[in-house]
Amino acid sequence: MMIIRWITGFFKTLVNLWDWQEWSYYTKTGFDPKMPASQRWEAFVKVSDKVPETEAEEVMPVKNRRVFLKDKYGQAADEMIYGSTDDYKVDAVMEQYEKELRSRTAGNFYATMIVNRNLDYFHNTRPPDDPMSEALDADRKYREEQARRNREQ
Repeated sequence: MMIIRWITGFFKTLVNLWDWQEWSYYTKTGFDPKMPASQRWEAFVKVSDKVPETEAEEVMPVKNRRVFLKDKYGQAADEMIYGSTDDYKVDAVMEQYEKELRSRTAGNFYATMIVNRNLDYFHNTRPPDDPMSEALDADRKYREEQARRNREQ
C-alpha cells in the first residue's frame, strides 16, 4: 500500500497537481496535503511558574510561557515551538503561527513551519514602549546616513 501511495503522489507531482512539499507530506503522513493547515494543527500557549533564582523572583514569580503545536488527529505528540519569559516575543510567535495556520495548506505548513522551522522573523521584535527600540532606530538612521554619505563621495 505504501508503494502505491508513493507512486500515486509522485505522479500527481509530475503532472503539477502537487508541489514537492505536498508530495513529501503525503508520503510521510498519508493525509491530503491540500486541506487547510488549521484543520490538522492548532497552536496554544502553556504557562508555568519559573523556579525562583533570586529573592525578587520569590516575591513575584516569573512565568515561563511556551508555544506548542498540537496535532488534532493525534498522529504526533505536542511539539514545543518556542519558550520564553518575555510575553511580547511569545505573543509574536503565537500570532505568526496562527496567521500561517489560517493561510497555508497542510503540506506547505508542514514543510515550512515544522520541518524547516525558522524563527528569525521575531528576533528584532520589541514592545512599542521599549527604550531599546528607540536606540535601535537611532542606530539604523545613523547607518543609513553613513551609507548615503559614502554613496555621494
